[in-house]
Amino acid sequence: MAEEKKETAEETPSKGKGGLFENKALLLGVIVVVQVGLAFGLTQFVIVPKIGVQTAEVQETAPAEDEAVMPEMGVLVGLNEIIVTLQSPPTRPRYLRINVDLEVKDQVTADIVGTRIPQLRDLVIMTLSGKTAEELSTPEGRKSIRDEIFRKMDALFPDGALMNIYFSDLVIQ
Repeated sequence: MAEEKKETAEETPSKGKGGLFENKALLLGVIVVVQVGLAFGLTQFVIVPKIGVQTAEVQETAPAEDEAVMPEMGVLVGLNEIIVTLQSPPTRPRYLRINVDLEVKDQVTADIVGTRIPQLRDLVIMTLSGKTAEELSTPEGRKSIRDEIFRKMDALFPDGALMNIYFSDLVIQ
């Protein structure tokens, strides 16, 4: 019986010894919180003022006369991916995959274009299906095709509504 009392006395930890430093998870949490606070304070009050980073403030200033002014940008409307069979010998057919985007002057025109996409896709397909891979393989050839499509499409729009045409993807196989 004396032995049982000694064992139970040895098994019970002594309370009051160590206190806060005994719980390692709590101690680690406190250290992390203190480090985050120090890093934030050091960054905001020491580093940022020394390097001159300012908060994002909107400055309403007119552009200087010698600065380039951005041209007016329109609304882009995509005609989706178009795949065309190019003119080629029947033994070796050639294909063109292209994405055409139209830049129009405003959202009203973009909405109208959205309703006419099948007609515009047809125009692009008919124009490109008469071309060969050699015509499209040079930058000058691609530019002339783009200009031709622009002229044909511009006839369908009111004056100045179509601003530009972009090829966002062009693969010849």
